[in-house]
Amino acid sequence: MRILFAVLACIVILSVGTSPDRAKPPAVAADTVTTDTVTVGETRRSPDVLLVRRPVGAREGARSSVFVVDADGVARRIAIEYGHASPPLIQIVSGVSPGDRIIVSDMRAWDAFERLRLR
Repeated sequence: MRILFAVLACIVILSVGTSPDRAKPPAVAADTVTTDTVTVGETRRSPDVLLVRRPVGAREGARSSVFVVDADGVARRIAIEYGHASPPLIQIVSGVSPGDRIIVSDMRAWDAFERLRLR
């Protein structure tokens, strides 16, 4: 498999915060998470596939969920489907678009939440 890609990554520092307004998502505990930008790449099987650095626990062909981070620093959980995988990268078949920024760190501690506020 030949994969051509361009990946942009950044480190986001998160801090604890409480919100009196329940409409706001909870803040994530002080920690460092890694995000990655979904890019269009090329494999031997397909010229246009969505690729991302492999999130923790991502398995080839599985359905899962990831947090997509918006411009305001709010991460919302979305359902996705993975395709083919290599050690550093995995194809995303559905659920995201090119340019979306997703959290690829281990987020199991936040499984009970649909939205998180990043600080």
